Amino acid sequence: MIKVSYDKEGYVLEIRFSEKQVKESEYMKKTGFVVDYDEDGSIAALEILSFSKRVSRDELLEAVAM
Repeated sequence: MIKVSYDKEGYVLEIRFSEKQVKESEYMKKTGFVVDYDEDGSIAALEILSFSKRVSRDELLEAVAM
């Protein structure tokens, strides 16, 4: 299961890999990503902060079209 959602107000793109509840999150300062872990220590989601500042609309549309 992979679910992608985008928060327009917070400019956060979230990619969920599991429906399990997030137990712990780790902020990756260098990339600006947040990695969310479930109770088993597996990656449940990846959040990309300030997404719209990192990727232009045209770049996103090009990537999705591939």
